[in-house]
Amino acid sequence: MKFGVIGGLSVEDGGVRHLPTAPKQRQLLGLLLLHAGEVMPVHTCVTEIWGEHPPPSAATTLQTYVMHLRRLLARMPSVGSREAAHDLLRTTGQGYLVVVRPEELDLLRFEQLVEQAGRAADDDAVARLLRGALALGDRPVLADVRIGPVLRPAVTHWERRRLEVHEAYLDARLRLGRFRDVLAELAVLTCRHPTHEALHARYMTALWQTGRVGDALDVASRLTGRLARDLGVTPGPAIGRLLSAIRRGDDVDASFLSAFPSVPGRRRA
Repeated sequence: MKFGVIGGLSVEDGGVRHLPTAPKQRQLLGLLLLHAGEVMPVHTCVTEIWGEHPPPSAATTLQTYVMHLRRLLARMPSVGSREAAHDLLRTTGQGYLVVVRPEELDLLRFEQLVEQAGRAADDDAVARLLRGALALGDRPVLADVRIGPVLRPAVTHWERRRLEVHEAYLDARLRLGRFRDVLAELAVLTCRHPTHEALHARYMTALWQTGRVGDALDVASRLTGRLARDLGVTPGPAIGRLLSAIRRGDDVDASFLSAFPSVPGRRRA
């Protein structure tokens, strides 16, 4: 049995997809899976599905959605019964929760790999583990599910989390001296995040290390222009120090990136 939220909602068992088609049922399942192991109060589920002005029948309709989801789960061979489905999608005094093991949900597997990377002894192991986490999917969380007021900040949090992990992966590769190998990834990421100073610092470092000094200066120039145009600010002092070192021809290596820490295995506040 496999559940997925990275890239889109998925439910698979024995290679067969078991996925609700009704949009609001998909939305409810996505909410419960994104908060697996946590109780989602009834009022939270109602707010996610119907917003701030739900119909009078919302709580009753929510119970119907839960019933349909349990029926779907009960048809899965590895669940196999109504009782097992109730154990998987539980009702508490306050609301509902989904109980799954880390290997059954891609988001939990993602965090498991990141935590293992945080305990790894060397950068080769860090890069391998974080690459495995990132390989679980590169599209936004619940990309094919309608997003309401509760899911929206949660999805945003997980997208930031994934970017943090990607930064940590790139840092491990840079510390290993794989500068040329990360250029394509950094080119894409800096296009996606044109005001993200840490990503641009990594790109500048990799370009300098591969002899592309002019391109590194161009990246700094684009960043400066975009920050001024979009946010009305200038790059921070860490970018300034990196740019000065490149212009002077100093040795620019991964140590410059300590000003832009990425911490695998621990979520930033």
